[in-house]
Amino acid sequence: MLPLFLRNIKCCFDGRGSSCLLAGLVSFTTLIATAAHAEHQIDVQRKSAEGDHFRALSVYELLPNRGMNYATKIAAGESAWALGDVRRATAIFDSILRENQVSPEERAKILFSRGVIEFQEQRYQESTLFAEKAVKSLMKGTPLRVRAELLWGQALTRAKRFVTAEETLVKALKASGANDRPEIALSLAEVYLQLGKLEDATKILKVIPADHEYAGRAVRLLSQISVQMDQGARARFWIEKGREGYREAFLDSWADFSLASIALKQGDLEVARSIVEGARNRYPPSDRWLVLIEARLEQAEWSNREKGIRR
Repeated sequence: MLPLFLRNIKCCFDGRGSSCLLAGLVSFTTLIATAAHAEHQIDVQRKSAEGDHFRALSVYELLPNRGMNYATKIAAGESAWALGDVRRATAIFDSILRENQVSPEERAKILFSRGVIEFQEQRYQESTLFAEKAVKSLMKGTPLRVRAELLWGQALTRAKRFVTAEETLVKALKASGANDRPEIALSLAEVYLQLGKLEDATKILKVIPADHEYAGRAVRLLSQISVQMDQGARARFWIEKGREGYREAFLDSWADFSLASIALKQGDLEVARSIVEGARNRYPPSDRWLVLIEARLEQAEWSNREKGIRR
Protein backbone atom coordinates (compact mmCIF):
# COMPACT_ATOMS: atom_id res chain seq x y z
CA MET A 1 0.00 0.00 0.00
CA LEU A 2 1.20 3.51 -0.84
CA PRO A 3 2.18 5.86 2.02
CA LEU A 4 -0.51 8.33 3.03
CA PHE A 5 1.03 11.38 1.35
CA LEU A 6 1.55 9.49 -1.95
CA ARG A 7 -2.05 8.23 -1.93
CA ASN A 8 -3.24 11.78 -1.35
CA ILE A 9 -1.15 13.07 -4.24
CA LYS A 10 -2.28 10.16 -6.46
CA CYS A 11 -5.94 11.04 -5.92
CA CYS A 12 -5.54 14.31 -7.87
CA PHE A 13 -4.79 12.27 -10.96
CA ASP A 14 -7.90 10.23 -10.33
CA GLY A 15 -10.10 13.27 -10.98
CA ARG A 16 -10.68 14.29 -7.38
CA GLY A 17 -9.46 17.87 -7.79
CA SER A 18 -6.87 20.36 -6.54
CA SER A 19 -8.00 20.21 -2.90
CA CYS A 20 -6.74 16.66 -2.82
CA LEU A 21 -3.33 17.80 -4.10
CA LEU A 22 -3.16 20.46 -1.37
CA ALA A 23 -3.95 17.87 1.28
CA GLY A 24 -1.22 15.65 -0.08
CA LEU A 25 1.33 18.46 0.01
CA VAL A 26 0.37 19.34 3.60
CA SER A 27 0.77 15.71 4.66
CA PHE A 28 4.11 15.52 2.86
CA THR A 29 5.36 18.70 4.55
CA THR A 30 4.25 17.45 7.96
CA LEU A 31 6.03 14.13 7.42
CA ILE A 32 9.27 15.84 6.38
CA ALA A 33 9.10 18.21 9.38
CA THR A 34 8.48 15.27 11.75
CA ALA A 35 11.38 13.32 10.28
CA ALA A 36 13.67 16.35 10.59
CA HIS A 37 12.57 16.89 14.19
CA ALA A 38 13.32 13.26 15.03
CA GLU A 39 16.70 13.48 13.33
CA HIS A 40 17.64 16.56 15.34
CA GLN A 41 16.65 14.81 18.56
CA ILE A 42 18.99 11.96 17.66
CA ASP A 43 21.70 14.57 17.02
CA VAL A 44 21.30 15.86 20.57
CA GLN A 45 21.65 12.36 22.01
CA ARG A 46 24.55 11.42 19.72
CA LYS A 47 26.54 14.63 20.30
CA SER A 48 26.05 14.38 24.04
CA ALA A 49 27.24 10.76 24.05
CA GLU A 50 30.28 11.77 21.98
CA GLY A 51 31.18 14.51 24.45
CA ASP A 52 30.36 17.34 22.03
CA HIS A 53 28.20 18.98 24.68
CA PHE A 54 28.18 22.49 23.23
CA ARG A 55 26.84 21.23 19.89
CA ALA A 56 24.30 18.96 21.62
CA LEU A 57 22.93 21.85 23.65
CA SER A 58 22.90 24.15 20.63
CA VAL A 59 20.77 21.71 18.63
CA TYR A 60 18.49 21.18 21.64
CA GLU A 61 17.83 24.91 22.00
CA LEU A 62 16.57 25.05 18.38
CA LEU A 63 14.07 22.23 18.81
CA PRO A 64 10.39 22.82 19.66
CA ASN A 65 9.42 21.36 23.03
CA ARG A 66 6.35 19.62 21.61
CA GLY A 67 6.98 15.97 20.86
CA MET A 68 10.45 15.93 22.39
CA ASN A 69 11.28 12.60 24.01
CA TYR A 70 12.82 12.11 27.43
CA ALA A 71 16.07 10.68 26.09
CA THR A 72 16.71 13.95 24.25
CA LYS A 73 15.92 16.06 27.31
CA ILE A 74 18.12 13.92 29.53
CA ALA A 75 20.99 14.16 27.03
CA ALA A 76 20.57 17.95 26.91
CA GLY A 77 20.53 18.16 30.69
CA GLU A 78 23.69 16.07 30.94
CA SER A 79 25.40 18.26 28.35
CA ALA A 80 24.43 21.44 30.19
CA TRP A 81 25.78 19.88 33.38
CA ALA A 82 29.03 18.89 31.67
CA LEU A 83 29.44 22.48 30.43
CA GLY A 84 29.03 23.79 33.96
CA ASP A 85 25.62 25.35 33.27
CA VAL A 86 24.09 24.01 36.47
CA ARG A 87 21.05 26.28 36.28
CA ARG A 88 20.16 25.06 32.80
CA ALA A 89 20.76 21.40 33.71
CA THR A 90 18.58 21.75 36.79
CA ALA A 91 15.77 23.37 34.81
CA ILE A 92 15.80 20.59 32.21
CA PHE A 93 15.86 17.79 34.78
CA ASP A 94 13.11 19.42 36.84
CA SER A 95 10.93 19.81 33.76
CA ILE A 96 11.20 16.05 33.17
CA LEU A 97 10.29 15.28 36.78
CA ARG A 98 7.08 17.29 36.36
CA GLU A 99 5.96 14.98 33.55
CA ASN A 100 3.66 12.16 34.62
CA GLN A 101 4.62 9.94 31.68
CA VAL A 102 8.24 9.42 32.73
CA SER A 103 8.96 5.84 33.80
CA PRO A 104 9.96 5.05 37.43
CA GLU A 105 13.46 4.06 36.32
CA GLU A 106 13.97 7.28 34.36
CA ARG A 107 12.62 9.31 37.27
CA ALA A 108 15.06 7.61 39.65
CA LYS A 109 18.00 8.36 37.34
CA ILE A 110 17.03 12.02 37.14
CA LEU A 111 16.52 12.25 40.91
CA PHE A 112 20.00 10.78 41.36
CA SER A 113 21.49 13.30 38.92
CA ARG A 114 19.76 16.15 40.73
CA GLY A 115 21.15 14.87 44.01
CA VAL A 116 24.68 14.82 42.60
CA ILE A 117 24.29 18.39 41.30
CA GLU A 118 23.12 19.63 44.70
CA PHE A 119 26.03 17.80 46.36
CA GLN A 120 28.54 19.40 44.00
CA GLU A 121 27.00 22.79 44.71
CA GLN A 122 27.44 22.07 48.45
CA ARG A 123 23.71 22.16 49.11
CA TYR A 124 23.79 19.01 51.18
CA GLN A 125 20.30 19.16 52.66
CA GLU A 126 18.78 19.34 49.17
CA SER A 127 21.11 16.55 48.03
CA THR A 128 19.88 14.25 50.79
CA LEU A 129 16.26 14.83 49.73
CA PHE A 130 16.88 13.92 46.08
CA ALA A 131 19.07 10.94 46.99
CA GLU A 132 16.45 9.61 49.41
CA LYS A 133 13.73 9.89 46.76
CA ALA A 134 15.95 8.06 44.27
CA VAL A 135 16.63 5.25 46.74
CA LYS A 136 12.94 4.80 47.49
CA SER A 137 12.16 4.65 43.75
CA LEU A 138 14.55 1.75 43.08
CA MET A 139 14.57 -1.95 43.86
CA LYS A 140 16.99 -3.20 46.51
CA GLY A 141 20.35 -4.43 45.32
CA THR A 142 20.36 -2.63 41.97
CA PRO A 143 23.62 -0.80 41.10
CA LEU A 144 21.87 2.58 40.80
CA ARG A 145 20.24 2.16 44.21
CA VAL A 146 23.63 1.41 45.74
CA ARG A 147 25.06 4.58 44.15
CA ALA A 148 22.07 6.57 45.38
CA GLU A 149 22.55 5.19 48.92
CA LEU A 150 26.22 6.17 48.74
CA LEU A 151 25.29 9.70 47.65
CA TRP A 152 22.68 9.86 50.42
CA GLY A 153 25.23 8.78 53.01
CA GLN A 154 27.85 11.24 51.78
CA ALA A 155 25.37 14.12 51.79
CA LEU A 156 24.25 13.20 55.32
CA THR A 157 27.90 13.18 56.38
CA ARG A 158 28.49 16.67 55.00
CA ALA A 159 25.33 17.78 56.79
CA LYS A 160 26.86 16.34 60.00
CA ARG A 161 24.07 13.80 60.45
CA PHE A 162 26.55 11.04 61.21
CA VAL A 163 24.28 8.44 62.84
CA THR A 164 21.86 8.40 59.89
CA ALA A 165 24.81 8.47 57.49
CA GLU A 166 26.24 5.36 59.16
CA GLU A 167 22.94 3.48 58.79
CA THR A 168 22.64 4.43 55.12
CA LEU A 169 26.23 3.56 54.21
CA VAL A 170 26.10 0.20 56.00
CA LYS A 171 23.11 -0.74 53.84
CA ALA A 172 24.95 0.42 50.72
CA LEU A 173 28.05 -1.59 51.64
CA LYS A 174 26.07 -4.80 52.15
CA ALA A 175 24.46 -4.49 48.70
CA SER A 176 27.54 -3.19 46.88
CA GLY A 177 29.58 -4.88 44.18
CA ALA A 178 33.35 -4.84 43.80
CA ASN A 179 33.37 -1.55 41.88
CA ASP A 180 31.48 0.49 44.48
CA ARG A 181 32.72 -1.17 47.66
CA PRO A 182 36.00 0.78 48.13
CA GLU A 183 34.35 4.21 47.90
CA ILE A 184 31.53 3.17 50.24
CA ALA A 185 34.04 1.72 52.70
CA LEU A 186 36.05 4.94 52.68
CA SER A 187 32.91 7.05 53.25
CA LEU A 188 31.82 4.77 56.08
CA ALA A 189 35.27 4.94 57.69
CA GLU A 190 35.07 8.75 57.65
CA VAL A 191 31.73 8.52 59.48
CA TYR A 192 33.16 6.06 62.02
CA LEU A 193 36.01 8.50 62.63
CA GLN A 194 33.52 11.28 63.38
CA LEU A 195 31.57 9.00 65.73
CA GLY A 196 34.72 7.91 67.56
CA LYS A 197 34.42 4.30 66.35
CA LEU A 198 38.11 4.06 65.57
CA GLU A 199 38.42 0.27 65.62
CA ASP A 200 35.47 -0.04 63.23
CA ALA A 201 37.05 2.53 60.93
CA THR A 202 40.36 0.63 60.90
CA LYS A 203 38.59 -2.62 60.11
CA ILE A 204 36.47 -1.26 57.25
CA LEU A 205 39.45 0.43 55.57
CA LYS A 206 40.99 -3.00 54.97
CA VAL A 207 38.32 -3.51 52.29
CA ILE A 208 40.14 -1.03 50.02
CA PRO A 209 42.84 -2.65 47.82
CA ALA A 210 46.36 -1.19 47.98
CA ASP A 211 46.32 -0.34 44.27
CA HIS A 212 42.89 1.33 44.29
CA GLU A 213 42.46 5.05 43.55
CA TYR A 214 41.14 5.54 47.11
CA ALA A 215 44.06 3.74 48.75
CA GLY A 216 45.91 7.00 49.47
CA ARG A 217 42.96 8.47 51.32
CA ALA A 218 42.58 5.18 53.21
CA VAL A 219 46.20 5.30 54.38
CA ARG A 220 45.74 8.92 55.41
CA LEU A 221 42.73 7.91 57.53
CA LEU A 222 44.67 5.02 59.07
CA SER A 223 47.39 7.53 60.00
CA GLN A 224 44.84 9.84 61.62
CA ILE A 225 43.25 6.97 63.55
CA SER A 226 46.64 5.82 64.87
CA VAL A 227 47.49 9.36 66.00
CA GLN A 228 44.15 9.70 67.80
CA MET A 229 44.67 6.36 69.52
CA ASP A 230 48.18 7.40 70.67
CA GLN A 231 49.75 4.56 68.74
CA GLY A 232 53.03 6.27 67.90
CA ALA A 233 54.80 3.42 66.15
CA ARG A 234 51.76 2.53 64.05
CA ALA A 235 51.17 6.19 63.17
CA ARG A 236 54.78 6.56 61.97
CA PHE A 237 54.40 3.40 59.90
CA TRP A 238 51.26 4.63 58.11
CA ILE A 239 52.63 8.15 57.57
CA GLU A 240 55.89 6.84 56.12
CA LYS A 241 53.97 4.35 53.96
CA GLY A 242 51.69 7.15 52.75
CA ARG A 243 54.52 9.54 51.93
CA GLU A 244 56.33 6.83 50.02
CA GLY A 245 53.47 5.29 48.06
CA TYR A 246 50.62 7.84 48.12
CA ARG A 247 52.26 11.25 48.06
CA GLU A 248 49.15 13.00 46.72
CA ALA A 249 47.36 12.27 50.02
CA PHE A 250 50.24 13.64 52.12
CA LEU A 251 51.12 16.91 50.45
CA ASP A 252 50.18 19.13 53.39
CA SER A 253 52.06 19.60 56.67
CA TRP A 254 49.75 17.44 58.79
CA ALA A 255 52.19 14.52 58.66
CA ASP A 256 55.03 16.69 60.02
CA PHE A 257 52.74 17.99 62.74
CA SER A 258 51.78 14.44 63.73
CA LEU A 259 55.33 13.07 63.68
CA ALA A 260 56.65 16.00 65.70
CA SER A 261 53.79 15.62 68.18
CA ILE A 262 54.65 11.94 68.62
CA ALA A 263 58.32 12.82 69.20
CA LEU A 264 57.38 15.45 71.80
CA LYS A 265 55.14 13.00 73.65
CA GLN A 266 58.08 10.61 73.80
CA GLY A 267 60.33 13.42 75.07
CA ASP A 268 62.57 13.38 71.99
CA LEU A 269 63.21 17.09 71.45
CA GLU A 270 65.99 16.54 68.91
CA VAL A 271 63.74 14.58 66.56
CA ALA A 272 60.93 17.13 67.00
CA ARG A 273 63.31 20.02 66.20
CA SER A 274 64.51 18.24 63.07
CA ILE A 275 60.97 17.61 61.86
CA VAL A 276 59.90 21.21 62.48
CA GLU A 277 63.00 22.56 60.72
CA GLY A 278 62.25 20.43 57.67
CA ALA A 279 58.64 21.63 57.66
CA ARG A 280 59.80 25.27 57.77
CA ASN A 281 61.71 24.68 54.55
CA ARG A 282 58.67 23.22 52.78
CA TYR A 283 55.71 25.28 53.99
CA PRO A 284 54.97 29.00 54.43
CA PRO A 285 55.16 30.53 57.94
CA SER A 286 51.37 30.94 57.97
CA ASP A 287 50.70 27.21 57.47
CA ARG A 288 48.30 26.19 60.22
CA TRP A 289 49.89 22.86 61.10
CA LEU A 290 53.34 24.44 61.12
CA VAL A 291 52.13 27.23 63.42
CA LEU A 292 50.64 24.66 65.81
CA ILE A 293 53.71 22.45 65.98
CA GLU A 294 56.05 25.44 66.42
CA ALA A 295 53.95 26.49 69.39
CA ARG A 296 54.11 22.98 70.86
CA LEU A 297 57.84 22.79 70.30
CA GLU A 298 58.36 26.16 71.95
CA GLN A 299 56.28 25.08 74.93
CA ALA A 300 58.31 21.88 75.22
CA GLU A 301 61.57 23.85 75.02
CA TRP A 302 60.49 26.17 77.86
CA SER A 303 59.37 23.23 79.94
CA ASN A 304 62.71 21.54 79.38
CA ARG A 305 64.62 24.68 80.41
CA GLU A 306 62.56 25.00 83.60
CA LYS A 307 63.37 21.41 84.50
CA GLY A 308 67.06 22.15 83.96
CA ILE A 309 66.91 25.25 86.19
CA ARG A 310 65.22 23.30 88.98
CA ARG A 311 67.97 20.72 88.85
